[in-house]
Amino acid sequence: MDKIKVAITGGPSGGKTTLIETLKKEFGSQIKVVPEAASILYSGGFPRKKSTLARIATQRAIYYTQQELEAIAIGESEKSILVFDRGSLDSIAYWPNDEDDFFKNIYSTKAKELARYDWVMHLDTASNENYDLSNPIRTETHTEALLLNEKIKMAWNGHPRRITIASDGDFLAKITKSIQVIKSIVKGKSYEDVCKIIS
Repeated sequence: MDKIKVAITGGPSGGKTTLIETLKKEFGSQIKVVPEAASILYSGGFPRKKSTLARIATQRAIYYTQQELEAIAIGESEKSILVFDRGSLDSIAYWPNDEDDFFKNIYSTKAKELARYDWVMHLDTASNENYDLSNPIRTETHTEALLLNEKIKMAWNGHPRRITIASDGDFLAKITKSIQVIKSIVKGKSYEDVCKIIS
């Protein structure tokens, strides 16, 4: 059976972590979760600096770490569903220069990066009153998070099967809807059918 590769992305405090933990419980042995490269690097002491040089170095490190994590999962996992905690194009939102410069630095193209994932699910950043600051890795204010949310959306423009889950206030409903989307994907539903879930 071919593996289904799904990138879970979105703005800060969009619900990625909660969704991924829920997917593990819901799908059990069917699913393999590939962890977020940025969290691995930052937790290991990778410096978080704001200079242009540091930002470029950071996003290159995240990109290549993620690429290798994905390669291991694709090559070795026997699970039918591969869920990636963020996708390679998220780095564009944090890149200090334009998109073309990003692809030049990673020796790739947008078409190649889009093709790495069968589906992309974008979880919008939570509203201000529901914005979660408890994550020690998160440093953005809510205003900064909203800007990153839009930049990440723009980075994934062109993917043929991207689903956006809006933040309508009810977090539980958001996660439930996201699970329904994943279940439909696993069942082999078309993009048009999956879109009906969120309409």
